Amino acid sequence: MTEPDRASGRTPNPSPDARIDLADERFGLAGKHVLEVGCFEGVHTIALCRRAAQVTAVDSRIVNVVKTIVRCGLYGERPRVVPCNIVDAADDLAADVVFHVGVLYHLHDPVRHLIRLGELCRVGLLLDSHVARDDQATETMEIDGRRYRYRPFGENPGPDRVFAGMYDESRWLLLDDIVGLLERAGFAAIEVVDQREERNGRRMTLLASKAPAL
Repeated sequence: MTEPDRASGRTPNPSPDARIDLADERFGLAGKHVLEVGCFEGVHTIALCRRAAQVTAVDSRIVNVVKTIVRCGLYGERPRVVPCNIVDAADDLAADVVFHVGVLYHLHDPVRHLIRLGELCRVGLLLDSHVARDDQATETMEIDGRRYRYRPFGENPGPDRVFAGMYDESRWLLLDDIVGLLERAGFAAIEVVDQREERNGRRMTLLASKAPAL
């Protein structure tokens, strides 16, 4: 089942999402501060609030911030919800655990984004994203003197394009480069939990910890 199929409303999402269970099992959310990158309309936010001591949810779209506040309020939850481009995020967004689902593949500069995550995350990261296959990574960008291959992906952003990114084109990185960037960002143990083919391409879930694996 693809993520777009779930988002379309044709199939209900499981609740709580299995990736929240995964993050909780690996990092122990109780007593921790969770940063949710890309809260959309707050569905994951509610479940995170019920596991963690504190939740900060961010999104680039004001409308999503408002929807998340309203949805969470209806369920009696009060996370901190702020509009934010995470690349330019202030240090006060630092958290123990980062929950990051369905955002990376919408970004025009995923490289600096991943480096910034390393600065904001104290314990661990759950990252779920589309990635480029080797044959799809036809373009190259240079960031801080390093070259990264990527798959260009048209976003066509607009007020009625709720599942599109904020830029005309996003850049899908190779999985090996994502892992390398997370290592560079200070994550000592990285595990690719799964890879699967979805309607728009290859997708993966990984867990990254600041402390080495036991």
